[in-house]
Amino acid sequence: MPTPADRPSRLSLVIHTLVVALLLLSFVSGVMLWFGPLLGQPAEELLPPKPARVWVVIHGVLYPFLCVLFGYLLCQHIRYGWELKANRVTGALMEGVFAALILTAVGLYYGPESWREALVWAHRVLGLLLPVSLAAHWWTARAWVKTISK
Repeated sequence: MPTPADRPSRLSLVIHTLVVALLLLSFVSGVMLWFGPLLGQPAEELLPPKPARVWVVIHGVLYPFLCVLFGYLLCQHIRYGWELKANRVTGALMEGVFAALILTAVGLYYGPESWREALVWAHRVLGLLLPVSLAAHWWTARAWVKTISK
């Protein structure tokens, strides 16, 4: 059994920082896009038009990077974690939410207009669940590391 410091599933500081930064920026930009319609007003009325457009662009531009991140996590972090039998439930939950966010985003861009409202709400709910599932995964990972440290 590897020590906590040298376990193969551990994310490097660079990857860890990248994961947090990409997910945080995606979450913040998504909340900014949701803010106006949630209050029953278009986002353009709450924010100057240029900043509102900036959040749309940021959220959209992050999409390919988040897809790459998802693939990296599947091929590296998750594969090693699965072999170690570590944190499987919260990891599967988090990756399921992440995958569903990717699929609902594809549906929002390319899906039928009749599905749009359902996809928007699914994407919003999943967007709120991702930080919750990430926190749960982090918390259970810390508990798991303590068990292998003994």
